[in-house]
Amino acid sequence: MTFVSYEFFIFAGGILLLYSVLSKIFSHSVRLKPGLLFLASAGFLWICGGWLSLIFYGLTAGLVWAGGLEIERRRDKKRQGAGYIFGAVLALLLCMLAVFRYINFPGYTVEEISWLTGGDWQWTPIEIAAPIAISFYTLTLLGYFIDVYWGSLKAEKNIFRLMLFGGFFPQMSVGPVARYDRLSPTLFGEPGITRSDIQEGCLIIVWGLFKKLVISERLAVIVNTVYGDMETYSGSFLVMGAVCFVFQLYTDFGGAVDIATGTARLFGVRLELNFNQPFYSRSVAEFWRRWHITLGGWFKDYVMYPLLKSRLFQKMGSWGKKRFGKKQGKKVPVIAGLFTVWFLLGLWHGGKWTFIIGSGLYHALLMSLAVAAEPAVKRFYEKTKISVDHPIWVMFQRVRTFILVAVGFVFFRSDSLAMAFNIFSGMFSGNTGLFTKEGFLSMGLSAADIMVLAVSMIILWWDSFRKEHREEECRQADEKNWKTAVSLLLAFVVLILGCYGKGYDPAAFIYAQF
Repeated sequence: MTFVSYEFFIFAGGILLLYSVLSKIFSHSVRLKPGLLFLASAGFLWICGGWLSLIFYGLTAGLVWAGGLEIERRRDKKRQGAGYIFGAVLALLLCMLAVFRYINFPGYTVEEISWLTGGDWQWTPIEIAAPIAISFYTLTLLGYFIDVYWGSLKAEKNIFRLMLFGGFFPQMSVGPVARYDRLSPTLFGEPGITRSDIQEGCLIIVWGLFKKLVISERLAVIVNTVYGDMETYSGSFLVMGAVCFVFQLYTDFGGAVDIATGTARLFGVRLELNFNQPFYSRSVAEFWRRWHITLGGWFKDYVMYPLLKSRLFQKMGSWGKKRFGKKQGKKVPVIAGLFTVWFLLGLWHGGKWTFIIGSGLYHALLMSLAVAAEPAVKRFYEKTKISVDHPIWVMFQRVRTFILVAVGFVFFRSDSLAMAFNIFSGMFSGNTGLFTKEGFLSMGLSAADIMVLAVSMIILWWDSFRKEHREEECRQADEKNWKTAVSLLLAFVVLILGCYGKGYDPAAFIYAQF
């Protein structure tokens, strides 16, 4: 049951209808909404992943719940051992994640080493049915557990509330990665659902469907066609495939998050913002502050900051200041932290080096170079007198950032490092067939589909431009009663132009595999 299936909307609509009926009977009950959402989330997990996923999630949440209570009890009674409890639970959670998600990582590593050294050894993957959404809910529950250990959050005494927090069905499989203190006020409080919640929820959902069914599915045809036959589609076709994949990933993942956010909003629950016009970024670092915001924030708060405060990294900073001077030396632990965090970020996406490089180490390298080059960049601006905010310079920085990110996403999309380098080398084959009418129409889409895609991309750009440059006006407009009309219009567009229906199998959401 995916977010674009009829079953999902029947399921979510049925839960919403049941809640509206029960809320009239139990109008003052603050337990009605979390209780119903808990049952709905358990049912959703069982339908999508079976008993294995449901039982495994229950055990994981139970372990975190018991560990948090024990840590708090020992701290309140000033007893030792809280650190051992924390370490044991943390190790168990990471080991379970490693077994299901990274058991093939050593084999894939040897395979890549074989390719780099001229061999052709192939790893046969070990097939293990992983519980659905294990990567997402492990991070969600770990964040809560770490906050309890640090003393910044009180341990939740009700296990069902904690299980709902980690397994809330709209966000469980695609995010955003939740924080307990930010999600709990609307998840466990505010029992009523307002008309504004319904309007805004529907608008966000149909906007997500528009991204996924109208844009992403058409871009997927181009990307799969080009990358599926790189001998025929070389040169300019591979460049087009790389560009299209960036937007495919954005509309696919962004569409999924929009549907999750909108569905949660129908129940009066507010999820965190996960995308903030990333293609307006002027640097790679800014791009990742705008893309998958909650995942980056999680690693920054729970990995990067603790690393920088650790004794090892403090010593690294002292060594750097002696070796490179005070200003540059203090950047040594920052750069080391960047590579550590982004290695883990890439590994979180999957146990392949294409993920580790494409969504990890490559971006760490770019950001580290930017950090190290700050003095040189400052001198460059002083000598050239270039206005940092000049429109042409801003546009150059945004295009440059897009190209750099697109290079990394080639690795992300590839099945192996060999495939990624074949794509890069194929881009320089000299094939300019894309710029002919026949070439443009040979990538799997008809002329009508290309026209629909072009117009849809303009609509997507207009929405991003509107939010980026007229944020206050957008906020005021969102308070008006135009949401219903826009929702109906977008729903009509999705119904007419969306890729769905009998005989059509929409591609699974890319991030659902994580």
